[in-house]
Amino acid sequence: MDIQLNLERAIHQLVDEFLNEPYRFFSEADAVSRFHQLLDADAQLNARVPSQDGVPLSTIHQQYPTFFRFDDAQPTARLDASSKARRGQYDIAILSPEFIRKHPVETIKNRDLAGERIKHIRPFQAVVEFKLDDRGWNSGKTQGAVAELGKLILSNEEAGLRYFVGLMRYTAPTESRWNKYWPEVTQAAMAGMEIRSIFATYRVLQAHHPHVQSFGDWLIKHEEAEKNEARIKVK
Repeated sequence: MDIQLNLERAIHQLVDEFLNEPYRFFSEADAVSRFHQLLDADAQLNARVPSQDGVPLSTIHQQYPTFFRFDDAQPTARLDASSKARRGQYDIAILSPEFIRKHPVETIKNRDLAGERIKHIRPFQAVVEFKLDDRGWNSGKTQGAVAELGKLILSNEEAGLRYFVGLMRYTAPTESRWNKYWPEVTQAAMAGMEIRSIFATYRVLQAHHPHVQSFGDWLIKHEEAEKNEARIKVK
């Protein structure tokens, strides 16, 4: 089952909701919860699959643990399972039906690195990470976005589809933060083009059009999604 088109439509809808109502989501958790709602409403994305031991499970989960450990400050290499480094979590994970069917529920929960899982089966159809920030880019927010992209790059063994969604309410009175840090964010996104990333910025204090830029191989670009929605409304 190919879920990429439906998943990208849901991402674009969330981005549009943010740009139309920039204070709809007070926090990243708000945005993730809303995204979960959008996925739940899609029958193709929100499948229920029986585990190997007969437990019916949803494929969609929030705050799902990674299958590896890594340096959270500099996620450049996967660490051994015996490392004392902590594991990360995906804001949204869409599990593979095959992974669910061929494993017991305790393995699927992944609370102990699922050591007994079948390694050649990818556990995820897709994983999605979010960032929602205020004010404007700074060193810490830039490094936070870079770290999330790094975590997704390290997830290549587990997930075929990997997405990063960055939402920014830009309330700084000048463009100095943008001019200083946006090139660094862009460089990181371009260096990780295997990750499908999208950055949506709403400038609160300036009468500028919203800024949306995506990287990677999307089936539908955000601008194309807007045109498709317009055509649907005309009909």
